[in-house]
Amino acid sequence: MESMGEHTVLRPAAHGSNTKAEIKDISLLGTRVFNDRGMTNRPDPNAVFHPLEVARRAAQVGGAAAIPGTIIGSLYGTIRTSTPLLFSVISGLQWFAIGSTYWTIRTSILNRDGLSNYFRYTRGIPLRARTDQHPTKSEKVTASSVSGSVTGAVLGLVFRGPKNVIPGTIMFGLCGFGGQHLYEYLDSRNTRAVRRQMEIQERVESGVKEEVKDNWVQRAAKSKWSPMSVLTDEQYEEMMKEKILSVEVQIALIDDRIEGMRVKQRELEKSQAEEQVQERNAEVKR
Repeated sequence: MESMGEHTVLRPAAHGSNTKAEIKDISLLGTRVFNDRGMTNRPDPNAVFHPLEVARRAAQVGGAAAIPGTIIGSLYGTIRTSTPLLFSVISGLQWFAIGSTYWTIRTSILNRDGLSNYFRYTRGIPLRARTDQHPTKSEKVTASSVSGSVTGAVLGLVFRGPKNVIPGTIMFGLCGFGGQHLYEYLDSRNTRAVRRQMEIQERVESGVKEEVKDNWVQRAAKSKWSPMSVLTDEQYEEMMKEKILSVEVQIALIDDRIEGMRVKQRELEKSQAEEQVQERNAEVKR
């Protein structure tokens, strides 16, 4: 056994032994195996991040960005130019460049230790522990802001000239900053909703009655300054029963009035018939 800095090398007891000679250099996150054929390096897959993976993800995002870019370019080109096809193709390429450049920089920043380990691995240098596998929200916001700023500066210079470097840097940086904050807000809200739903499901399964919290509309309606009021299902059902009862009472009163009018009509008809009979009897006597 020999000590080589941070690593330990195990050598066979005798050269030429029938036992297969194997030497292991145990680094922090990788294992190098020496055998009769030479040296092979087998790093931990989680310790390295291949540059081709960066390119693959950037191409996916760029392709996704090129679709709306082509559609918008075709619409604008149809309205404002005489060559809508060419304009839509150029617009799609620009959007592809924006999306792929932005995602390349962002992915590289968020996986900087993995990329560093890949290049250390290709040079035979021991790997380092990764600290970028679980980025915080602030790190994501920083990565998105920096990526947007660099993308705006580079593509502003390429597509629009030097005078658009600073405006592109500011605008794309703000877009990256705001977009990441919006994503984090929506993600956290969705996470809370899912967690809340799971808690309700667990309480329902355990037989615990869940206390429903009022939303902001209900809280505003319950304010003493609000002209509206919020009713529960039971209160609404009771109110509807009262209204139905009131309508039934009114219908009953109307029926009574109709029946009274019918009685008066029958009495009137009867009196008229008696008068006619009396008149006829008087005529007969004459």
